Formats: sequence, C-alpha cells, structure tokens
Amino acid sequence: MPTGITWDRPLADRLVRGLSLSVLGQLALPEPLARLLVLGRSDSPPDGKMALAAVLVPTAAGGTAVLSPLGLGRAGATRIPVAVAERFSGRPAAGGFFVPGPDGEDRFLVAPGLMRHVTVTCGSWPLLLPLIGARAPALPSGDLGSVAADLDRLCEVLDAVVGAMYEAQDLPVPPLDLVLRPTAASVEGAVSGLRKLTRSTLSRLPTNRAPGEVFDPSSDAPTGEEPTSFADVGGQEAARTELETICLAVKQPDAFRAWGARPPRGVLLYGPPGTGKTLLARALAHEAGARFLHVRASDVVSKWYGEAEKRMQSAFDRARAEAPTVMFFDEIDALARNRELAHEATHRIVSTFLENMDGLREVEGVIVLAATNRPEAVDEALLRPGRFDRLVEVPLPVREDRRAIFRVHMRRAERKAARPLFAELDAEQWDALLDASKGFSGADVAETVRRALEAKVRSGATAGRIEADELLAVAGGVARPF
Repeated sequence: MPTGITWDRPLADRLVRGLSLSVLGQLALPEPLARLLVLGRSDSPPDGKMALAAVLVPTAAGGTAVLSPLGLGRAGATRIPVAVAERFSGRPAAGGFFVPGPDGEDRFLVAPGLMRHVTVTCGSWPLLLPLIGARAPALPSGDLGSVAADLDRLCEVLDAVVGAMYEAQDLPVPPLDLVLRPTAASVEGAVSGLRKLTRSTLSRLPTNRAPGEVFDPSSDAPTGEEPTSFADVGGQEAARTELETICLAVKQPDAFRAWGARPPRGVLLYGPPGTGKTLLARALAHEAGARFLHVRASDVVSKWYGEAEKRMQSAFDRARAEAPTVMFFDEIDALARNRELAHEATHRIVSTFLENMDGLREVEGVIVLAATNRPEAVDEALLRPGRFDRLVEVPLPVREDRRAIFRVHMRRAERKAARPLFAELDAEQWDALLDASKGFSGADVAETVRRALEAKVRSGATAGRIEADELLAVAGGVARPF
C-alpha cells in the first residue's frame, strides 16, 4: 500500500525566506518503528542553504543510546534494507547510501543515526548523526523550483525507506497521512520530542534563549497535559467566537488581503482570575497551528538598567523568526502599567512594546494576546486600534457555562484514567451542584473535580465512581474568590 508523505506549498516559501530549526511533521508508526520525525532549517537569502532531516525512530526494544566521553554513540543501529539503495542507485556510505539528484550530485544521505535511528538527511545534524562520517551537503534554498524538487525527492525517499523497512520483515506497509508544514515545534520542541521518543537522555543544548516558553500545539504540552483546543474550553462562547475569528489572521492571511483588510494584531483578554484567559490563548495557538510563545513578567523584568527592554525586544524578535506565532503576555498590567503612575523603567518597557506592536504590520502570522485582571491599570496607548484591536471580556461563567466546565474536566479525568469515574447526574443533582458552585470561576470548578478525585485516592479506593453528593460536599469547601 503506498504511503502518503507530501508537503504543503508554504513550506517551500518559508525555506526560501529562511526558517529557524523546526519540526516539519511527526507521525506515530506501528512496530518495528515508533515514530517518524521530520526537521528542517534554512538560512535567509541571499545564497541561503537548507538542511533537512527525517528520523525513523525504532521501538525501545533491541538497544539503547550510549553516553561515552565523546558524547552519544550507537548501540545496535537499525539496518537499512538493501533494496532501497538499489532503487535509487545510491553509492554506499557508512551503513547506508547517498541519494543522487537528476544531475548525479548527492542530495540526501540515508544512514543510521546516533540512537538506532534511520535518518534521511542533507546538511549538518550533529545531534542525529555521528560527529565523524559521511554527510550530504546542505542544499541551495534560493530558488523556489529547486526547493520544491528537493522536497519532492525527500518525500519519495521517505516513502521508499518506510515501505522497505516493513517489507523486509514481511509486515504490511502502514498507510501514512503526513503533510510537511512550517508550523510545528521550534528547536526546544524538537529536542524534547527526540528525548521522549527515544526514551533516552540527550545532552542539553547550550542555548541563549530569548524570554518566553515556546511549545508545539501539535504535540503534548510541556506539562504532559493534552493539547488544548476550543472544545476543551467550557462556556465563554462570546470570547471563543472572537478568538476563532483571530485564527483566520494566522491561518488565512490571504483572505484579508483579498478584501484589502489588515489582519488584527492584538487581543486583550480581561476578566477575574481563573476564568480561562490562558486556556483560551493556548487553544487559539493550537487551533491556528501556530507556536505558542508564553511571556511572563518574570521573563522580562530585571534589576539591571536596559536589560528589561532588551528582553522584551528579544521576545518579539523570536516571535517574528518562528512565525506563525501566538505571543501571550500574562498579567500585562505588570509589564505595561499606566506610565503616569509607573517607574521610569516601565516607560522603556512600554515604549519597546509599542514600537514592536506598530512594527508588526510587515510580519504575517504573529498575533499578540495579553491577559489582565485589571484593564484599567494598562497603559492607554496599548489599547488603541492598531495595537490591541480587540478587547475581549472573559467573565465568571454563568450557570450553563459551569455545567459545561464540569463536563470538560470530568471527561478529561476519565480519558486519563481510561475508565468511567463519575456517576451520571440527573437534572435535580445538576441543579444542586450548579447552585453550590454559584460564583465559581473555571479554576474553582476544576479544583472541585480535582479534590473529588483526590478524596478517592486518599481513601484507598480502587474502583467505583464519584457520586453527586461527593461533588456537592467538595464544592462546599472550595474557596470562592468573591
């Protein structure tokens, strides 16, 4: 059965313009493989070069990575079927072979990686391949046609390698549905993904990171929780509707250009604590297929003169380099207070923020979200159209919203436990629970569910379900913010 590894046209455009190290796609595979991971990066023009790497990760059985004084080494590398080399008429190279292009020059190297991986690479990949050995050179990225041809060749080689590895063991070739795109994880996500997939330890990269934490919406969240979509946000229909519109600015900027309109640049979410502002921001990034850059006040503020605005500038530079990106500034009132009442250092931070918001007009795919519990404390200059175009209220959930939030957290707990945990509630029991939770925020509802589950753990119970009266008892003990 033929595989279906393809690429999306924006990928070629991004490689021509320059692309920071990114995960272009990843896909789970059946035994004897575990996952396919595709990485890419390219230099900015002119005279740019691109490096591509596809990693076929085997299952944990049969060997592990070895950490030696010289770094990571191989322990029983996976064999590459000879049939693949014969198909591409490639010359041998260190347990693998080179894949030539139409001109006869080497385009890709198919060879064992450091940790029993099978890799298809061009360019330098020291974390994936031995430091000394065969290499396929980085490929020119200045011409859209040649980049497209190389991406076609990469997909063709991957189809052949994946198929041959299953056929060599008389196993059916799995149907693949993978489209390579420039909208996956950044370098941190790539390294953490490799660490998880191989179940072994990678040495830490020496990085000089800009402020903020980037994570990949297409994979697991850094905390180990499930990726967040709008379906995971209970209630808040008005806020969700506004943010679903903002998704178009990231996913379909051409739709705005077709009508001569400027995509929105920023959204300010405001409301009481615990109402789901951060959750909505993560859901927006996931739905838009963008990176989520979370910038906290502690990432920016500094006791050293000039350091805070430098960090703020670095965060915006990082967002531009890794677009499409959703930048999220939590507690924006701590960074951009009213300058008439603020310290002189805050003036410089706000000025840097304003300069970058105005400068976003020439950058597609960067949306700035901010959240605050005190909108009146935010400097008025940020709130004019062209900076924060939308002011979206995220209020305390009303009665039916609380019901939806309870159901979201109950379902999430049951998915983790892989079994039913809560007894079905009838209309009367729901009314009692919603009355008991009047005035609760979304965080309070989540805490009610968590404490009910914790009570079962502390009791030593290993079976059964949580009844309505148990949820009611817990709800009565959850502290309310007002």
